[in-house]
Amino acid sequence: MELFGLLEWLVPRETTGTQPDHDAVKGIKSEAELMAFIQSVLRPYLHTISILIGMADADGMITCWWLHTDNTFVFPVFPDKVLPMYLSNLTSNILELHTPDRRDAFQTTLFKSGVKEALIHSLHYQDKNLGFLCLLSETSNTFSSALQSEVNRSAGLFVAACLQVLLLQLAEEYQQKVTGALPLVVNNSGMIGGKALQPALHLVSQVAPTSATVLLTGETGTGKELFAAAIHNASPRKNNIMIKVNCAALPPQLIESELFGHEKGAFTGALQRRIGKFELADKSTLFLDEIGELPLELQAKLLRALQEKEIERLGGNNIIKVDVRIVAATNKNLEEEVANGRFREDLYYRLCVFPIHLPPLRERIDDIPVLLQHFAGSAALRYEKKIRGINPACIAALVSYRWPGNIRELENLVERAVIASTDLYIMITPPLSREVAASSDTSPPASTLADTEKAVIIQALQQCNGKIRGPQGAAAMLDIKPTTLEARMKKLGIVKKHVLR
Repeated sequence: MELFGLLEWLVPRETTGTQPDHDAVKGIKSEAELMAFIQSVLRPYLHTISILIGMADADGMITCWWLHTDNTFVFPVFPDKVLPMYLSNLTSNILELHTPDRRDAFQTTLFKSGVKEALIHSLHYQDKNLGFLCLLSETSNTFSSALQSEVNRSAGLFVAACLQVLLLQLAEEYQQKVTGALPLVVNNSGMIGGKALQPALHLVSQVAPTSATVLLTGETGTGKELFAAAIHNASPRKNNIMIKVNCAALPPQLIESELFGHEKGAFTGALQRRIGKFELADKSTLFLDEIGELPLELQAKLLRALQEKEIERLGGNNIIKVDVRIVAATNKNLEEEVANGRFREDLYYRLCVFPIHLPPLRERIDDIPVLLQHFAGSAALRYEKKIRGINPACIAALVSYRWPGNIRELENLVERAVIASTDLYIMITPPLSREVAASSDTSPPASTLADTEKAVIIQALQQCNGKIRGPQGAAAMLDIKPTTLEARMKKLGIVKKHVLR
């Protein structure tokens, strides 16, 4: 598809004035390149630029949002409809955000996410409203008149660049629809969760604005640290850094000093005063990960700090008052730990003020395709891999896999696949050894290496509907040459028509 002629149609060369050369726009093929182009044009006038673009259809509905913030803002879902004024600003306008506006869902979303000022310019050509460009700032009086003038001068090229990216995306979506592949999507709007995760997300929205202690429970790899960060970022303490402590990663003799600090000379090797995590988290949030691993002798001291809101440094005599919000996490059943005498009952009830349980990934089957798209998209950007999507042949196996390592295992698996991929559409396969072990309780156990190899090959053939060659074949899934697979099948007496389901 020839798209570069669109530039001459939208912005004739003789009318561009001091705008950047058209050739700079011709190479733009993705949202990331679009954002980099806009930043390059505006960088002389503004050092840090947060950009939001909404592309609209003929009815004024926003069909897609493109966002670049460098993690300055964390937005919820943007509205599908904005007021007509956002699509009709033929020159750049400054919007000051002092209070939310119930009549304007878009402005309310910006305000609640910490935006104090926005510069808005419509993406407009002739009589068509194509969308709008929005520059965001967390402070007031950010956007100068020189910046506004540059946005006005460069608006035509911004329109051309946006349309080029949009048309390329539409062409890619059509290709993916034909092949059935999953496109890569980087989700910057927040945590990804469908129906199974909604109860936990609802609890987060309820407790985050308070100072209540939260206990996050769930299997390893379910995203407890991500939830802790979400609670902190939605709380009044978000302007201070959340302090994290992994109670399982420190030797017992160092945990007390890590939590409460120590004075110089408190013990051998204490050459200077050390500030503990409780003091560092004053007026902020302290995340205690793997709280179930905390030794019993330190549980009493932690309980006192939570009850009295005061601590003493190791080797010190002064009482230090602290204002700390506690978020704790564990993959253990603390009630069982209490019953077995490994965890203090009074500390358990002090921590379990507002419990939130995170479901394992096997109970979130509907989220797996979306998570695959997000992790693959993020990894492709990080490693600069030219990948367009996920091969549909691997989706069924990924959805049926039990995921003992949950989201962490899924993310690592996708990252390995992206790094190793040489195709435009990557194959992501679950660990076959675990799948074979969990395949059927009625199957006889493999007693030899040949039996295990035979079972793995049969399972791969079943998942690929007997296909051996090609990107969707069993050879690609097993990461071996088709000729090697056929030779192993012949030696092991495997006939592919006999293993079809």
